[in-house]
Amino acid sequence: MIKIKKYNCYYNGKNGKYYVENSYPKKKKSHDCCCEHDHKEDKSYDCGCKRDHKEDNEKGKLVEFAYQNSSPISNLPPGPGGLPLPQTVAAVTLNKVKAGNVVSLNGLFHINNDSPAVQDLVAAIYRGIPSPGNLIYRKVIEIDNAEGVDDDFTEVVVQFVDDNFRTTQENVTYTLVATQRIGTGLFLTGPITFTATEIKGPF
Repeated sequence: MIKIKKYNCYYNGKNGKYYVENSYPKKKKSHDCCCEHDHKEDKSYDCGCKRDHKEDNEKGKLVEFAYQNSSPISNLPPGPGGLPLPQTVAAVTLNKVKAGNVVSLNGLFHINNDSPAVQDLVAAIYRGIPSPGNLIYRKVIEIDNAEGVDDDFTEVVVQFVDDNFRTTQENVTYTLVATQRIGTGLFLTGPITFTATEIKGPF
């Protein structure tokens, strides 16, 4: 007796042709793998293809983390003074950042304006030593005057994703700096927190 295997026939409306079973042109998965296995659901499955599914599964995961805290307990209400600007707010170092990965930077600090006039604060992040060529982030915000008693003591937040890693780099240091654009009267106070998180890529 001869057993005949059952085949399913598929019709492709785009080219008007019929296909049998797996010969039907199917859309490949987003990871463009040569097999049909869902590696996201089953990470232990060995499909035998040449694609590195372990790399796909690890994408987006935390690789390394660094942080710096200063003056976590501030006086309430905030008193006058602090550290006069310009001032290095904080600096963090990652041991190694691999090519294709990204670094998420988050900083928080406080500025006190003891001047009777509105002042401009410049917050900047440098990759490496603070120099014009190493500047990767810059923001300017107004700090209200002390006499107005509105926002003369202000929380400053900085956020940036450094995705410019074409080659692997070791001992990557990020420095957060606060300066006053013109005049005097701005002072750096706590709490201060600065973090750097390396995340697996590429994206």
